[in-house]
Amino acid sequence: MDETIRIQKWLSHLGIASRREAERWLEAGLISVNGKVVTEMGMRIDPESDQVMVKGKLVENKAPPRVYWLLNKPDKVLTARSDDRERETIYDLPKLKKISYLVSPVGRLDYRTEGLLLMTNDGELANRLCHPKYKVPRQYYALANRKLTDDELKQIREGIKLEDGMTQKIKITFDNGMKMGASKGAWYDVTVNEGRNRLVRRLFEHFDVKVVKLLRYAFGDIFIPPSLVPGDYQQLTPEQIAKLKASAQM
Repeated sequence: MDETIRIQKWLSHLGIASRREAERWLEAGLISVNGKVVTEMGMRIDPESDQVMVKGKLVENKAPPRVYWLLNKPDKVLTARSDDRERETIYDLPKLKKISYLVSPVGRLDYRTEGLLLMTNDGELANRLCHPKYKVPRQYYALANRKLTDDELKQIREGIKLEDGMTQKIKITFDNGMKMGASKGAWYDVTVNEGRNRLVRRLFEHFDVKVVKLLRYAFGDIFIPPSLVPGDYQQLTPEQIAKLKASAQM
């Protein structure tokens, strides 16, 4: 019986990284097997006999306790481990600096997007939540520098063609009553079911409209609590975890 497993799948099972993140580590030469750096995507290991190191640290063939957190990501913070431009990342936040587990974000929020960012070491759940097959909704408040026309709203709702293909149908409503500090403009409540890079911003940019402020307030059935301040996180409840797994058909 073949007891080997692809290294990125193994790291995902252990909750050390998502498969995509493990692939990026392979490409960057950050993973070694039995003392030799490996970059091959199809590399298979025997967890019982092979010695695997990630970023110079030995990986034990023992899954840590699963953790599921909700982070309120602040503005002007990067969703990344590090940045060559020395911008602050989520791992520089005081609360995340103190954690003893290696947790990864479920998808990304761009540098200027705030709000709900799920963090976990459950690689399989993270992969499923981000996979377009499961169409897990993400909900945002977007402040635009002008009001969209009825025709523009109709096009967004029905799907528009971006440089990376047609969008799925999108829910978008004008929210005239939305307030956030001194920010001025036209507020919209936007729900998308796919995790493309900068998707919400690009919907508006398609019509030469700029998003001045963007905040994600829900992912699936999980909503950000008003009491959770930017930069802080809290553990998800068993009920919330069950809802996420149901969304990912686990």
